Amino acid sequence: MADPTTTGMSFVTSSAPPDPVPRKSGEMLLAGFVSPLVPGLGHLLVKRYLAGSVILVLYCALLLTCWPLRLPSQGAGMLVLIFGMIALCILAAVHAPYVHQRHDDKPSRWWLVLLVPLALVAAAGHVHWATLAAGFQAFSIPSVSMEKTVPQNSRVIVDRWYYDKRTPQRGDIVVFLNADEIYVLKRLIGMPGETIEGRKGVIFIDGKSISEPYVIHSKGSGMEPDMDDFGPVKIPPGKMFLMGDNRDISLDSRSSMVGPVDIAGLRGRALYVLGGPRQEYKKLE
Repeated sequence: MADPTTTGMSFVTSSAPPDPVPRKSGEMLLAGFVSPLVPGLGHLLVKRYLAGSVILVLYCALLLTCWPLRLPSQGAGMLVLIFGMIALCILAAVHAPYVHQRHDDKPSRWWLVLLVPLALVAAAGHVHWATLAAGFQAFSIPSVSMEKTVPQNSRVIVDRWYYDKRTPQRGDIVVFLNADEIYVLKRLIGMPGETIEGRKGVIFIDGKSISEPYVIHSKGSGMEPDMDDFGPVKIPPGKMFLMGDNRDISLDSRSSMVGPVDIAGLRGRALYVLGGPRQEYKKLE
């Protein structure tokens, strides 16, 4: 007699191994990898339209802080952009594949080991290109010539559009491109047509001394034997006289190797120090 438990049933065997990742789980994982690259896009790929639209709107709002609002001209605005972008990219990478999904839809949580670092890298990339497109650029300062205003190895945020509609002013900390095509950070001291002179470390403009509370001296390591006394020098039209705040070790316009610098070489004004050895924020004045 036939076994009733098997009557009418057929069995199919196959030598092919089962698919280790269900198709739905794979789609969720793909959404997780796409989401930090373009926040919100991963959600849209898996038809999570509401969440994707909200995240995409938040991403666009962060971009608006760069342009046209240009909030990174202030340190608080830059911090909002940096930490906001980090939070949004991590949220997008985790939310798309894991949140509000059925158990059998979710990829293994081990994928977070890749998704979270990817989100951090993507956030850094978004901040970099967004600020650069809005005219801001970060420069690392390897020298001590601007201490203690700008400590060595600090990162300085520069507004490269600053002088598009403004005239350079005495006291501005500027970035310029020197003859060797290297970006240099110095302070603007003398303007075109002025006569500048140094006497025992005091700077005179057209015969009148100027106050420089930012200056420090560190004798014994100067680029030239004595930089305290120079001039008088008549600054030519279209030129500017630049000096470092750390006067005894700064290679600047006092030196015959540099001299007055072309205003056309200006590449922006330094706004603030952000980060560096002491992870500090300091507005530059």
